[in-house]
Amino acid sequence: MATPGPGSQNRLLRELSRDDYRSLSPHLKHVSLSLDDVLVERNKANNHVYFPLAGLISVHTIFADHISLDMVGKEGMVGVFIAAGIKTPHARIAVQGGGSAMRVAAKQFRILAHRSSSLQRQMHRYTCQLLKLSAQTSRCNGLHTVEARLARCLLETSERGGSHELRVTHDLLAAAMGARRTNVTVAANALRFRDLIDYTRARIKIIDRKGLIKAACGCYGIDTVAEENLNR
Repeated sequence: MATPGPGSQNRLLRELSRDDYRSLSPHLKHVSLSLDDVLVERNKANNHVYFPLAGLISVHTIFADHISLDMVGKEGMVGVFIAAGIKTPHARIAVQGGGSAMRVAAKQFRILAHRSSSLQRQMHRYTCQLLKLSAQTSRCNGLHTVEARLARCLLETSERGGSHELRVTHDLLAAAMGARRTNVTVAANALRFRDLIDYTRARIKIIDRKGLIKAACGCYGIDTVAEENLNR
């Protein structure tokens, strides 16, 4: 459907049926996302669901022996687990790149998802996409070089955030890629030497996107997230 207003900038909201969007829209609030804002602390109640319009939200999931990092932008949402009745995620959720989002109270979203089978299906579909992407990333991590994986990670993060400039540290990239920080630094230096990227402290800029695509592993593009974001 053609979602009117700012919500049209989020792919999930655009893909809702007309009836589902009409039931959800009165409860949506347009909010600003400021860099480093913490939206949810680990094991604390998640009070809102977010549909990013611009910028990036990072989801840090903490395990016994490592930290997993996922980035969410215009292609998705934060809080899909709310539809399944989960109130306290095992993750820390923060703003990685300033922007804006449409926000709805978790309690209201849970009620609407319970009432609408089509909204539930949409949430299940998105969850399946996340699981597929996670499986693909795990396979990629075991097959491809850190340099090729870094190129892929930068491209996908850029598409999610809708910008060629990223505010990410090597530590965050290492968590996202399941790699050692030192290996990520070596790979970043190699990409910079080839004039594909440039970076300063906690900031990376993609200089040659086409060249970076060539440097990325074959996993890039299998589950493309919204390359159109860069053209808006």
